[in-house]
Amino acid sequence: MRFILVGALNTGVTTLLYWALLAAGLSPALSFGLAFVAGIGLAWWMNGRFTFRTGASARGLVVYPLIYVPPWAVGQGLLSLLLDAGVPGWLAGPLASLGVVPLSFGLNRFFFRGRQAPTRS
Repeated sequence: MRFILVGALNTGVTTLLYWALLAAGLSPALSFGLAFVAGIGLAWWMNGRFTFRTGASARGLVVYPLIYVPPWAVGQGLLSLLLDAGVPGWLAGPLASLGVVPLSFGLNRFFFRGRQAPTRS
């Protein structure tokens, strides 16, 4: 549940950034990529502190972006498919982001907890 709440906040912030970048004249793909990178930093801090409660180390910040390579690639693919299907750019970015939530959750859980069984809170 914490992942969903943190993810919703992160998605809201990065969606606003995506829309601002589109409004500034950047392409949907570049806007998505820049907002995605900004969201990685926010996700690192919020997931370490609130979702998985393991803390967010400086070493982790160096390694953490690597877990977002697969979600970014999948998200860019979804964005392209949505744009090709005629979905407007302002909507395609947020939809592509939602499409990678399960993959992002699994990779985040592995990063912050490894192979441990989840603890009840």
